[in-house]
Amino acid sequence: MLGEEGTLPLIRYELITLFLTSLPGALGLGLRKIFFPRLLAKVGKNVVFGRNVSIRHGKKIEIGDNVIIDDNVLLDAKGVGNRGIRIGDNCMISRNSILSCKGGDIVFGQHCALGINSLVHAVEGSNVEIGNDVVIGAYSYFIGGGTYNSDQLDVPFKQQGAISRGGIKIANNVWVGSQVQLLDGVSIGTGCIIGSGAVVTKSLAEYTISAGVPAKVINTRQ
Repeated sequence: MLGEEGTLPLIRYELITLFLTSLPGALGLGLRKIFFPRLLAKVGKNVVFGRNVSIRHGKKIEIGDNVIIDDNVLLDAKGVGNRGIRIGDNCMISRNSILSCKGGDIVFGQHCALGINSLVHAVEGSNVEIGNDVVIGAYSYFIGGGTYNSDQLDVPFKQQGAISRGGIKIANNVWVGSQVQLLDGVSIGTGCIIGSGAVVTKSLAEYTISAGVPAKVINTRQ
């Protein structure tokens, strides 16, 4: 839960989360700015933590300068042997969003914005890597891993195990519309635009514009 062992870290975590997580107003913002970094591996300057931010395995979470973690965000870096979550400078993780590791890593570059109610999920062997200047619309789902085997008809999916297809990689300066789903194993090239509601099942070359279910290239910015 904490990313470190010991009774004192547990007491510190419980006290900070109990008294400060839901504290409203400027007082809450100010106190979380002071005390929440003690729950994390590394936090830069001018980082804002909104209300009801949940931190799990915080000692595997690194946050750069001038980052906003909005209300009701979950940062969960669980796993054994993974590096966890890294968020670069000048990023915005909007409210109600979830960054969830299950043995994998999630990396945001600099100047990125993740829209409200979005999910970024990374399992072991399927990291999610996001470059610089990436804009992601609301209600987007980036699913690195979690595809179950389905060969055996008489065995439940969860008991058949999951398949890793190598994770998700997004290059610099990509614009992802709202309600977009990126599935495990896709790479998005530099300068791409992905239309709202698209389901991306295959990699996209740089500077392409895609849309649809499944997503298809409909134009190019070149």
